[in-house]
Amino acid sequence: MVVKIRFGRGSVVSRRAGKNSRIALLAASLLTLVSISFAALGLWRLGTDLDWTGEFFVSEGFLSHWQVWIGAAVMVQYGAWRLTRYARTARRQAVPLDGVETPTSSRAAANV
Repeated sequence: MVVKIRFGRGSVVSRRAGKNSRIALLAASLLTLVSISFAALGLWRLGTDLDWTGEFFVSEGFLSHWQVWIGAAVMVQYGAWRLTRYARTARRQAVPLDGVETPTSSRAAANV
């Protein structure tokens, strides 16, 4: 006896531009929040050095310097900026799929 198993057709893989633009925007938004957190920690550490705030939670080691936290905030924000630029250019280059209509207006009307 021979058993034949047939699978249905899956989704078609396309090579269109702008496929990852949504993920890039999501990652950029999250990285911006991480950058704000790093900047806040850097300012807290700077305030600790100037005796304006209480003790910092890392008292010794590499992460006990405010320059490290501010530098990390700048680098992470730069990465978020690059991802946002990628997402914008990818969306501009994206070609609409056949049979899918794009909305003509992005404004929403409210019922008053």
